[in-house]
Amino acid sequence: MQEGSIRSDIELRPPVAIAVGAGFKREIASLTAMQNFLKEWPQAMRGGSYANAFRACEAARSGEIDVDKARQAFLAFARKAGIEWTGADPVAVLREAKIRRIRARESRPPNRHMPG
Repeated sequence: MQEGSIRSDIELRPPVAIAVGAGFKREIASLTAMQNFLKEWPQAMRGGSYANAFRACEAARSGEIDVDKARQAFLAFARKAGIEWTGADPVAVLREAKIRRIRARESRPPNRHMPG
């Protein structure tokens, strides 16, 4: 590849998964899709990890770095932004937490109040 030439879209294998909405997963399957996601990210929420991910995408497109380095920068941004896909179903997590609270409440000894 010639230096300075821009590569066409690069497929991500496997796709990068992020959490969107109420526990829904979005898979980003290409470098262009990753860049487009970053461009749509609200400006007020952009920080250092965002800038690193955006620069890494540009560098991967121009062939300066490997696409896996851009993926890693994007994943670091996703962690910092709180959108990293963990694979946990948020509904199941909330249900399990509720069950634990109920069991903890039921296992406590009754609060006996003596009239004074």
